[in-house]
Amino acid sequence: MKRILAFSGFTLWAALMFFCAGAGASIIPVTKIRSADLPGGAPAGWALEKKFGAPSLKIAREGDNYYLHLLSQGNSSFGVRTSARVNVKDFPILSWRWKVQKMPVGGDVRKKSADDQALQVYVAFKETGFPAVLNTPVVGYVWDNEAPKGWSGRSTQIGGDKMRYIVLRNKTDKTGQWYTERRNIYEDYKKLFGDINGGEPLGVTTGLQIHINTQRTKTPAEGLIGEIYFSSETKDVATTEAAKEKMVAAKAVISAPRGKALPEAVVIEDFSRPGCINISVAFDANSTQVDAIPKSSVQTIMEYLVKYPRDTLVITGHADSVGSVAFNLELSKRRAQSVKQYLVEQYAIDEHRLIVRGAGESQPIADNDTPEGQAQNRRVTIQDCPRP
Repeated sequence: MKRILAFSGFTLWAALMFFCAGAGASIIPVTKIRSADLPGGAPAGWALEKKFGAPSLKIAREGDNYYLHLLSQGNSSFGVRTSARVNVKDFPILSWRWKVQKMPVGGDVRKKSADDQALQVYVAFKETGFPAVLNTPVVGYVWDNEAPKGWSGRSTQIGGDKMRYIVLRNKTDKTGQWYTERRNIYEDYKKLFGDINGGEPLGVTTGLQIHINTQRTKTPAEGLIGEIYFSSETKDVATTEAAKEKMVAAKAVISAPRGKALPEAVVIEDFSRPGCINISVAFDANSTQVDAIPKSSVQTIMEYLVKYPRDTLVITGHADSVGSVAFNLELSKRRAQSVKQYLVEQYAIDEHRLIVRGAGESQPIADNDTPEGQAQNRRVTIQDCPRP
């Protein structure tokens, strides 16, 4: 049975609703920006929060998606906020997509004098005492510059004892590239606030905020963010022991010289068996570009991942025999990586459940001596069979 929850001012990310809801997942959407309009200076359902300087806020469109675009020229601190009452025990996964174009030079969440970031995602919980402004636990996910990824700690600012951070991205990540985050906020809260009520939230969340600030480093920063939602699917982000074992096993690349059989040790599984998933994506000659994957195929993929939460999918690239063996092997790997990137970026599928490998020209399904056969061999397969 479909179970979609919504609350005032929020609209559902349509694609996610269609696929995840159809697969039985429960989602609480936070925002889906559908136009460039900014009523009141912020997206519908959100309020502008200015702390310092002049805010520069707009809606950017990339393909069919709209994103919140925040820009600080080195002298401002601002963001947008919305109310969000969510029980994180029932909906512990917070997901979003973000991209940073510029980072404040020297920004470091660990230093009071350099505490600037290009993007911050804050989730506020029920206050623990009075006054609320100083006693509201806040989990902050930040894209920092200098602090190492995985660092966590308390805010260095005055009154920031209840504001605690986790660094998800930093200067080692590429600017101008989209990243999809999936955080178990319930577990993060317990880790950060173990000193309050044993790490158990006192109630539901009260709000969510997106922020940018550069007033300390006096250097510009710029970022985009969107597609934010809570989910009940904890297994989407957990890499289980079984998944880890499959990751290790999938690292071996199958490649055999032309005219020779595959080594006897290589076992190619029969993915045509009932219950297995076996999807093929075609490619043009010498191309790694994914034009589109049919929605029916994506729905099959997401339903499979929900039904078998301990499994991962193996994405294998293939090539025809035109060109050298080495060239085709590398081409097949790039094709597989393109399919993985497409699924992660377009549908927010957990990257840890997608294993990439290349088979080169070693596994043809048609005669490579004809153009028609070569076209069939230029493909990427997405496969798995349920484990007992």
